[in-house]
Amino acid sequence: MTLYAGMGASSGIAGGELLGTMLQRHPGDLPGALRAWEARIRPFIETEQDSAMFMRTLFTPADRKEQIMRTAMRRLMGKPVFAWALGKMPKGPDLTNKERDVAAV
Repeated sequence: MTLYAGMGASSGIAGGELLGTMLQRHPGDLPGALRAWEARIRPFIETEQDSAMFMRTLFTPADRKEQIMRTAMRRLMGKPVFAWALGKMPKGPDLTNKERDVAAV
C-alpha cells in the first residue's frame, strides 16, 4: 500500500482481523487458514493498489498533462453542482472497495 491509496493502516488492521478469523475457522491447519486469508484479502489489496496509481497523479503530478488534470479536478470539486453530480454517479470499484468490510466473512 502507498500513501496514494490511503488505505495502508486500514488494510493492516482489517488484514490482521481477517487472519485471526481464518485461524479460528481452520484450527490446526495453518496452510488452509493462510490460503483462505489470501483468497479473501488479495482482490481487496489489488483493487487498492490499482487505484493508488490514479491517486498518485493527484498528489504528485509527473508532467504538465497531470498538472492540468489536477488543477481542473480541484477547481471542479469546489463547485456545488459538480459535487452534487459526483455524488449521484455510480461508484467505481476503488470507492466501493474502501467502504467494504474485508474482514467480515
